[in-house]
This record gives sequence, C-alpha cells and structure tokens, in this order.
Amino acid sequence: MSEQARVKVIYPDGKEYIVWALKGKTARETLALAGMAFKGSCGGRGTCGKCKIRISGEINELSDNEREQLLPEEIKRGERIACYCIIQGETSIWLDYVGGQDISIPVIQASVLKGHPTVYTREVFIPGRDREKPVPVLERLQAALDPMPLEITLDNLNNLSRLDRLGRPALELYALIMQNRVKYVGRERRNVYGIALDIGTTSLLAALVDLEQGQVVGVCSRTNMQRVYGENVLARVSYCVENQDGAGRLQQIIINNINSMLEELITRNNISSEFIYRLCVVGNPVMLHLFLGLDVSGFATVPYSGLFKSELVYTAAVLGLNLNPATEVVVLPQIGSFVGADTIGCLVTLKPVSTRRYLMIDIGTNGELVLNNRGKMWAASAAAGPAFEGEGITCGMRAVQGAIDKVWIENGVLQYHVIGQERARGICGSAVIGLVAGLIRAGLIEASGTMRSNSAAGLNTTSEGELVLAQADKTDNGIPMVFTQDDIRQVQLAKAAIRSGIDILLKQAGLTYKDLDRIYLAGAFGNYLEPDNCIKIGMLPPIDINKISNIGNAAAEGAIMVLLSEESRAHARELSAAIECVELADYKNFQDIFMQNINFPV
Repeated sequence: MSEQARVKVIYPDGKEYIVWALKGKTARETLALAGMAFKGSCGGRGTCGKCKIRISGEINELSDNEREQLLPEEIKRGERIACYCIIQGETSIWLDYVGGQDISIPVIQASVLKGHPTVYTREVFIPGRDREKPVPVLERLQAALDPMPLEITLDNLNNLSRLDRLGRPALELYALIMQNRVKYVGRERRNVYGIALDIGTTSLLAALVDLEQGQVVGVCSRTNMQRVYGENVLARVSYCVENQDGAGRLQQIIINNINSMLEELITRNNISSEFIYRLCVVGNPVMLHLFLGLDVSGFATVPYSGLFKSELVYTAAVLGLNLNPATEVVVLPQIGSFVGADTIGCLVTLKPVSTRRYLMIDIGTNGELVLNNRGKMWAASAAAGPAFEGEGITCGMRAVQGAIDKVWIENGVLQYHVIGQERARGICGSAVIGLVAGLIRAGLIEASGTMRSNSAAGLNTTSEGELVLAQADKTDNGIPMVFTQDDIRQVQLAKAAIRSGIDILLKQAGLTYKDLDRIYLAGAFGNYLEPDNCIKIGMLPPIDINKISNIGNAAAEGAIMVLLSEESRAHARELSAAIECVELADYKNFQDIFMQNINFPV
C-alpha cells in the first residue's frame, strides 16, 4: 500500500492544486510543506484554534481537544483544526483567503525614486582579431575599457568569442557598467535590474528596479511561510534550537518563498533572470540569519546577539536563488540585538539628522524604535506581540481581502469598512486599534481596560458580554464576529510594549515627547494607522498629530535607494556604526514603566 496520499487543495477562487502527503502527517504539515498559506499563530502546538480548514476524505476522527476549539456549526460544515487533522488517505481541503499572494502592502513612494543611478551602458569599439598578431578578446576589451575592471561571466566571454571572427575589422559592442565595474559586454544593449527584498517576520516584499532608469517596474508580495513554525521571531528561534534541522528547514522555506516571488516578477515583466545583477536585502536580525542559513541560538538567551552585524555580500548561487549565479546579494548592516537592516533601510530614507529630533517607529510583531537627538541615535526593539498583525485576537486576521480594516462609532452605531467590500472574514490590526480608540471615546472602556457593563447601549453584545462587530448575516462564515475582553488585554500588552520603548529612549536621550520635531510611523501596518487613534489608546505620547507622518514601507524604499546609490549604501554603514542599541528588558525599572503604560489614558 502506498505511503503517500493524494490531497486536492481548493482555493476560494475555485483554483485546484494537487499535492502529495505522507500518510500520518497532519493537514497543517502537508500545507506548510507545499508552501500554501493558512491561518494559525501557535506554530502547530494546537493551542490557538485558528488553523481551521474545511476538509473531507480519509482523515482521523475528531478528538475531544479539537472538538473544544470548534463551534457546532463549524463541525457540521466539515471544518477541522489543521494541526489536529491527520491525513490517512485521499482528501480534499478547502482554503480560506489568508494572504498568500494577496497581501495589502503600501510599496514605494515616488520621492525615493529620484536617485542617481550608478549603472549605465556605453558603446565600446575593439579591433578585430588580427591573423598576424592575435590578441585575446578579453585583453582587447580591457584595453578599450581601462581602467575599469572586467567582471564578465565565462558564458559572456564564450559568447564574445563567437563574434570575434578573423577578418572582421572591428567589433561594435555595448558594455554594461555598475559602480565603475564592467559586468557585461555584448552586441545588444542590455537592460539591467536589481531586486530590493524586504524579509519581514510576517510578510515578504520584492521590488524589481530598473537600475539604469532608477525606476521600480514591478512589485510582488507573499506571506512568509515560516510562520507555520511560529508567528514571531522568538517562536522560530525556539523551533531552531529544539530541532537539529530547524534552521535548515526554515532557510529552505524562505528561499522557496523568494524564488516564487522572483519567478513572478521575471515572468510578469518579461525579462530574463540573467538581467538581474544585484539583490539588496533588509530584514530583522533573525530573519536575515535564517535567510543565510545561520545559527540563531544566540537570540535565544541574553545578551541576544547574532553572528554578524556588518554588511555581507554573497552570490545568488551560494544561497540557492534562481538567478544568474553571479548575481550579487547585498545584506544591509544591522544595529544590534533584534534591531536589524530593515530599521537601517527606514533611516536611509529620512533627511539628514544633525539638526533634528525625531522618533521613528516600525510597528509590528516586533516594534523597532529609533530616537535621533540631533545626530546622536538610540534604538530598541519592543516585543509587541502579534495583536497588531491581527493575530492573538478572537476574530483577527491579516489585512487582506475580507478583513475589516477600519472601525468607528457614529451616533452610537458601530461602523466598519471591509477590504474588497466583501462579507467580513475578520478584523486586522489597524481596525483593532480604531475600535479600541472608538470605545474609549464613547466611554465604554475604563482606564484599566475593562469593558463597561452598559456597553450594550447602542452596540450589540452577546450574552457573555462580547461586543458584536458583525452579525452572522454580514460575515463570510455565517458566524457572528465578536470582540472580547481578552482582545482588549492583548491590545493593552502590545501598546504598552511600544510606549515603554518610547519612554525609555526619551529618558536615555534626556528628552520629553514635547522636544520631538517629528514621529515617523513606518511599515506596511504603520502606513494605515490613524495617529489620533494611536494617541488615544496611549501607544504614542500626546504629541501634536501634525508632527506624525506615515512613511510607508520605508525599509523596502531604503533598500531601493541602496540599489541605486553608493552614497546611500555608505550611509547605511555609517548609521549601523553610530546607533547605540538599548536592551529594554535590562533597563532599570522597565517593569514599572511597562505597568504604568498598561492602562488607557481615559
């Protein structure tokens, strides 16, 4: 009897895919190995109850533990918990939208495209091959292009040999030049591209950049499929420490993810992978270590440090990327601890720092903060948890199709907006913050975070006192969508972590929030935040909201600037060397500061 089982996976748009699973493996493991996105936040430990799928076929019976995490209506529809459900034979799995290729990420702001490209093409003429005194074609090229070094591939040299026939008086060629190094010579003018790659804990973004024109010509995003082994960096570090092949497995997942994105960009833009000459990579330290296949055990215990901090350069071949083997992969430098190259990328996009005081915050599962006091800079990482990514919330989800992304209360009636104007599938982080802020304004949440018993006034609640966001007839699964007391607690913990980091950095610099010229909110999530809501819940200090700016996916923008400019690349190295990293957990009175920030400022 075969040890493998045929599994048909059906997406919401009706597309079907066939994968093969080893019998005895869970549905979660099967989907993860196939690179298919699905919900879940506990890394397969069977505790979150979010990896619900609809499945039929040869599977195990419901266990008592699994039954406790499913509603009767869900059991009737054939829904199961993926990490409990064991594949025993041929099955069919129906997936919900969970963001695999549907991530809503603000991408590139036009201002960063005004770089000074250091890539250009020039015509070059070399003498033909002389019968009497033959000179190798490579040496003729070097003489014509002196003093620029030749770094062309062996395939390129072979192609030139086919053009270099006896009797030809001269060869008219085009030379592709990057940073005063000759990378390609041929009969045809060649376009040259680079990739800016932002490796986030939750999502990945790749931007295809025309290096000669200084323009972004394509963007692709994906869910980071490492998430099935843990929603946050510490969970993934734990997985690697506990499993001998853990780091290798997570590296293979991320490389597969990236290769899929590269293939899409190449196909969609009708170019050859040979034309991509450089990748510039940003991400937090753990993600960069896993991308490179490096040991992450140093992040498991104090003092939380990795194997490198400075800029690294490798080739695509070394990392298993499906590109020209000689493509240069530049990993931007980091700051320290859990503050990485993504933060450096954000800072590269900001104006000169010597005369200004600003705070830059990239809010996510791990919130990175940088305070600049007229050129002296401090950085910290705040473990906000997954609430702002929609995880850890009863009906939370990513900001994709079907997610409620904005909530407000108008004349005592709760209003919301759904991405794609579909039936609601869940609520994402920006709406969670908006909802809590709205409840505070309406006097329905106490300073301690407790929902008032009279919260039913004007709003719908369940018999258990849960706030009803959307009735059953307005949701995709026909089950009322609720917001609970525990959800508020998750928001309190997340916002307290961010605010405590802000307060500690201000203390470190001897400043108060009133001294700040600017607060920059970076990242895909930060771009959708409404500053007044962030202040209302106490995540940000009560600064004039006109001083708060959303700067979008600044990490990716910084990577693009480094692709286009050697000055930006040098600036990234300078920033890495100059910034002092503050370990929040080791800071005196951190717990007291954190507890002071738990309450809402009502």
